[in-house]
Amino acid sequence: MERIIKIDGKETRLVANGGTPRIYRALFKRDVFGDMGKAIGDDENINNSEVFENLAFVMAKQGGLEGYDIDAWLATMDNPTAIIEAVPEILELWTDTNETAVDSKKK
Repeated sequence: MERIIKIDGKETRLVANGGTPRIYRALFKRDVFGDMGKAIGDDENINNSEVFENLAFVMAKQGGLEGYDIDAWLATMDNPTAIIEAVPEILELWTDTNETAVDSKKK
């Protein structure tokens, strides 16, 4: 799935698919499902903004962002809360991507 959202006033193409967890793990050495579960559950042991920054970065990379590591990408933003302001749209894309497309055979 993909969406174009505004991050720091700039249109940013975000893509989420089956490769998102692998890319996230390769870049950050962490499990995106565990991180998102804790971030959404508001676990005190995790920096929620960092999880959303990381996920947005992976989705932006999949959407064609080139030439940046995460720190350089974040440094291009004038607004330090740009990612936090985009969290509802990032979460919506993540949730839509992870919904099951097959009905359960058990009834």
